[in-house]
Amino acid sequence: MAPLETITMRTLFAVLLISGVAFAQAVTETFASAKLSGKEIRDIISAVEQSADDTPVSWEKELRVRRVDLGGGAGLVVRGTRLLCGATGNCEMWVFRKAKDRWVSLFEDPPIAEGFEFASAVTNGLKDLTVTANLSADTFQRTDYRFDGSVYRAQR
Repeated sequence: MAPLETITMRTLFAVLLISGVAFAQAVTETFASAKLSGKEIRDIISAVEQSADDTPVSWEKELRVRRVDLGGGAGLVVRGTRLLCGATGNCEMWVFRKAKDRWVSLFEDPPIAEGFEFASAVTNGLKDLTVTANLSADTFQRTDYRFDGSVYRAQR
């Protein structure tokens, strides 16, 4: 194969791989797959509505929900997919934990992020969190968050 054909094939493969991952997340990271009750879904959507930058036609179609281990119990990461995302791939993101039979948001001002990772380190009972945001095609910003006993706070 000529070099141009090789690059084209690699590019096509990368696009298909990324598309497959996005499709898999769309199918597996739903409210239904997270096994949430109708009341839990309504409570989470209500909390998201209070801090979201926009209002989609369908919250259940816009949001992706992933169960996570916060170190001190079960948690949820809720992220926008289209309307709640910017041109650089960053989307609004919320983290919830179960407290007294309710899902409680762990951010006063939820971050806009491309990715996230929970660390093994724990502060005040919950895992530390690192959020990555794209600032441009080749520049990103990492923000570390620590749980203060009530909410996650960005570390300076």
